[in-house]
Amino acid sequence: MDTRIKEIDFIATVTHDLKSPLNVILGTLELIQQDVKSGRVDIEQLLSDLSNAQQAGADMLELVQNMLTTSRMQAGQEQIAPKLISRAQLTEKARIIENTFRNEARCKKVDFSVSVGELPDYVYWDMLKIRLFAINNLISNALKFIGDKGGIVKVLIEQDGNNNVQISVMDDGPGIPMNERASIFCKYVSASNLPRGFQSSGFGLFNAYQTIAMHQGCIEVLDGLNGKGVTFRMKIPANPVAIFQVNKAAVTLS
Repeated sequence: MDTRIKEIDFIATVTHDLKSPLNVILGTLELIQQDVKSGRVDIEQLLSDLSNAQQAGADMLELVQNMLTTSRMQAGQEQIAPKLISRAQLTEKARIIENTFRNEARCKKVDFSVSVGELPDYVYWDMLKIRLFAINNLISNALKFIGDKGGIVKVLIEQDGNNNVQISVMDDGPGIPMNERASIFCKYVSASNLPRGFQSSGFGLFNAYQTIAMHQGCIEVLDGLNGKGVTFRMKIPANPVAIFQVNKAAVTLS
């Protein structure tokens, strides 16, 4: 029964998550159409409206992609394609991650940075999946839930001395209650203290966990910055002994 209730809540959340950006797109297009018909088109306002619609479309695409990824992972169909990545290449990927979120962070008055410490000469990863499904998901969540007053989001990538690379995503947002941290990566689960007006499908953290597990790594949930917020610390072996499909490597979460 508990699983059934979670599934119903999940469907309601996904419906809300899709409906909200869709309403933004439709409302924006209606306003643009009215302005064009009346002959009072303000180019600056038009560009702003189109930017809002574009962001709403990107939010919808991200949600759909996460849904598809979750479905493939549950079916054991999502595989990784690891390859050797040099220290220089990994550093360049860090710069790409920083550039991806720089404008969003600036608009939300968030002090955002990606720092790189000591790294091994090479790692053997599927960097595309780690970047899209794990790192980007965690950064996106941090920026989304940090609130309207701004804050801090920091990413640190460094070697830990045990043949692991640690990737920490830290913020000073609402955080995750201590008693919810053990289950936060489960399907249909989201933190109970999300800011008013925000909902979460739980896809992003589930996919992040599974992606790191596919690389024989793990994710820790720790306290965040300045005595608040949360830190997600990913520990990924630089050279995993073997690479498995998610249904073999990842711990089953329900």
